[in-house]
Amino acid sequence: MQSKFKHKMKIAIIASNNGLGHIRRCVLLANRLIRKFNVTILCSSEKIAKFKPSKSVKIKNFEIKSYKKKILKKRNNIHKLFNLKEKFDLYLSDNYPEIALKEENSLMLSNFFWHDILKVNTLYYKNVEKKIKNRPIIANYLFVSKYIQKNFKIKPVGFYGNFTRKPFNASKNGILISFGTAEMTNKKNILRFINQIKNQKRRDIPIFLEPRFYKAELRKYNVFRATYDEKMYNKLAIAIIKPGLGTIRDCLSRGITVFTYTRGSNKEFYYNARTLEKNHLGINFFYLTSAIKFAYSIVKQKKFLKEKFYLAKKLKWNGEYEVIKIIEELFNNKILLLPK
Repeated sequence: MQSKFKHKMKIAIIASNNGLGHIRRCVLLANRLIRKFNVTILCSSEKIAKFKPSKSVKIKNFEIKSYKKKILKKRNNIHKLFNLKEKFDLYLSDNYPEIALKEENSLMLSNFFWHDILKVNTLYYKNVEKKIKNRPIIANYLFVSKYIQKNFKIKPVGFYGNFTRKPFNASKNGILISFGTAEMTNKKNILRFINQIKNQKRRDIPIFLEPRFYKAELRKYNVFRATYDEKMYNKLAIAIIKPGLGTIRDCLSRGITVFTYTRGSNKEFYYNARTLEKNHLGINFFYLTSAIKFAYSIVKQKKFLKEKFYLAKKLKWNGEYEVIKIIEELFNNKILLLPK
């Protein structure tokens, strides 16, 4: 297909700044696409610094501040915020569907839409969805919302990136407790939960705690600041998380057993938690306290942990290769317009 182009195609990947999962996925995708295309990621330059985009991938600072508030206020001009000075041959959007009203050659990389989560069903979003329906949505083959499954054509792909090449390590016994980066609602309950950890009699299990709630005094309780780097992940047997897809992917790609808790969550998190349980990849709890108690009881049962490791290994990985094939197919079938 590449020979049909008069120039090497320019692709913009626009990553939502709500949390880090969208940016993380876009970096994994860009690092693969750059082998065939000129790729620019548009997102928070501050947040993307936490990851490792290829030196060949261009980074441009782009941010829609208070995105969810704009949706709730029913402002019908979000698409106008995509007033990009540079033009691209293709726009891959994760997760801003409004760009469809601005750029004809756009594709959604979406497992859910915020206007659906927030129950904003205005004429504006009906027009957005009408535009989107002209072409398929690229979504994870397991974690795609029922709303998108019901209303749109889907091109399912595997998880981006590789599954770890390291074998199962029975000596790992760390537990991650992560609340996600998008927002925090139950601060009092979390602080109460941390006090319960301090009162635990067991001190042989290292706990890695969400950085926003970590204090140096916790070190004496064998509680450490979660760094979300390889050094930390190499110590983890179990992760207790809010089930955003980015965190799920980071754990499953390393064969870490996933426990989720969904009290006060939106329907995306509930759906993801049910999907993990349905595929025997995780266990959901309504309360953090229940999750940590079970984690303590199971962390030394290596047969259980090893089973979860190999279930994760059998999942579909390297989904970014599938994205390349989809892009080529859509151009070949003239669903996307070839650049002049």
